[in-house]
Amino acid sequence: MGGHKYSRPVIQELRRLGELAAERESEFRLREISTLLNRWKKHGISSSAALAEIYRLSGKSPLVWSEGADPGIYAAHAVASGYLNRKDFSGPAWKAIDILITLSEI
Repeated sequence: MGGHKYSRPVIQELRRLGELAAERESEFRLREISTLLNRWKKHGISSSAALAEIYRLSGKSPLVWSEGADPGIYAAHAVASGYLNRKDFSGPAWKAIDILITLSEI
């Protein structure tokens, strides 16, 4: 676990929060794609520019979960990226990754 030791409930919460962050990121990307399509329909953006942005938004997420990775690092990155916030976490889970959040914001 990347040198970090978490209690079983914290690990379960961090994994659940990882799924929540992935869902929020997907929703954000889809809203952005919808906005691009609307701009294209109104001739506010060229089709090639719209497609280039859609490809970019459809690419690999920076919030990629890999099996065996430290779930705290993923959750901290999701906080720094704006997909999770303090109210999503229990006190113990937030405390367990507080330093990782600080490091990911640097």
